[in-house]
Amino acid sequence: MKRIKVIAFDLDDTLWDSKPVLIRAEQYLDEWLTTRVPDLQYTVADMRDLRPLVLHDNPELAHYITELRRRVIEIAMQLSGLGHKESKALSQEAIKVFLAARNEINLPQETMGIIRALFGEFTLGSLTNGNANIHSLGLSPYFSFAYAAEDVGASKPASDLFHAALRHTNCRPPEMVYVGDDPLLDIDPANAVGLRTVMLQNPRHTEPGETEPDEIITRITELPDIIERFQTGD
Repeated sequence: MKRIKVIAFDLDDTLWDSKPVLIRAEQYLDEWLTTRVPDLQYTVADMRDLRPLVLHDNPELAHYITELRRRVIEIAMQLSGLGHKESKALSQEAIKVFLAARNEINLPQETMGIIRALFGEFTLGSLTNGNANIHSLGLSPYFSFAYAAEDVGASKPASDLFHAALRHTNCRPPEMVYVGDDPLLDIDPANAVGLRTVMLQNPRHTEPGETEPDEIITRITELPDIIERFQTGD
């Protein structure tokens, strides 16, 4: 019997580089806001200063980043003199604009190649703190599950996302591999649940985790060999 049945992926910075995607999405949102709300006194960058204020009053939004961003936009509009009703309606439009741009991602060819190679032999899925949409990305034909922090009301390093995947796939922790790039948010909590872990090296993460991944890779193309090693016990 095969030892591995399920492979779950983090999304941002594991299957693609998130930084240019988010920069472009925020630029697009800024352009939309400039046109649609000319009296707005905040840029998207300025709005980051409002996040702690919103979180102070609504700490639960730390796990609902889409609603958090919408609420911050709404507050920025109100502080710029817009009424409550208008601010809410415009912020709802704004978040749709942001999400559309945020999901304009061209997955690297090598990433799609690996996903196609693993599909069929393993159950594939994603576990993320972010708000990327696998349907918009063309991954839904390959992924049987996709859980975000917003779906379970808890962000990694909480274990809720991992338990959701285990329940969905009805597999034991050692039968699932989790692939992520963050030692603290991906590797430590997955190890704690008992999953096998593969860390894609990311130079942006300089703080080490408390535990070590089972394997470390520098490119996603190395993953099939790692999975085969897990299967054979080498």
